[in-house]
Amino acid sequence: MTARKNQTTWIAGGVALAIAAIVAVVLVVGGGSNSSSSSSTSAVPENTVATQTTLAGAPGPAEFQPVHAVGEILPALEDPANDPARGVVAPVLNGAGFNGAPLTIAPTGKPMLVVFLAHWCPHCNAEVPRLIEWKNSGTMPANMSVVGVNTGARNDAPNWPPSQWVVDKGWPWPVMADSEDQGAALAFGVSGYPGLILLDGDGKVLARRSGEASIDDLKAWVQEFLPL
Repeated sequence: MTARKNQTTWIAGGVALAIAAIVAVVLVVGGGSNSSSSSSTSAVPENTVATQTTLAGAPGPAEFQPVHAVGEILPALEDPANDPARGVVAPVLNGAGFNGAPLTIAPTGKPMLVVFLAHWCPHCNAEVPRLIEWKNSGTMPANMSVVGVNTGARNDAPNWPPSQWVVDKGWPWPVMADSEDQGAALAFGVSGYPGLILLDGDGKVLARRSGEASIDDLKAWVQEFLPL
């Protein structure tokens, strides 16, 4: 009876030791897994651009955004008075704003003024307040929409980052962030900043120009190709 009891006690003790060993192995493996998971979460926190891109299926906030041009690429502007792009349908630009929200520049059925700007360009910095003043004066054509494209961005130039620059300048219209290789500007044949492209309701180029201009010059230019 005593021998059988001792044998039972020995078996129970062995089982207990085996269970303890298994638990120890599980804890070691589990601990390694938790450590790895914690490291991964720390490397890509929930509010990062990478996570936003995965969850939203769209680019996150950035100073540069991918741009996809669909249609005929316009030739570089050389002579505004003899512009071969006049009458050509401008390519549709599919891109995003600085906040990552999708933004498309495409025909809307009404005229559109597309303004290409560079945050470091002194002429752009002078022209933006004029465009805003023109809008606030109530003399800008009511049926003409305006959209900006920030291009040529450089982190070693004044007014970086451009996302803050447009806020500081009080830009009141939508603005697309161009890609690092200036895909939007190249698609529209921009040759200087600011670059202005006037489109009709079907997306055809009415006129293009570059450089700084007074409000009166802008009014006359628009009215020449877009009679009120």
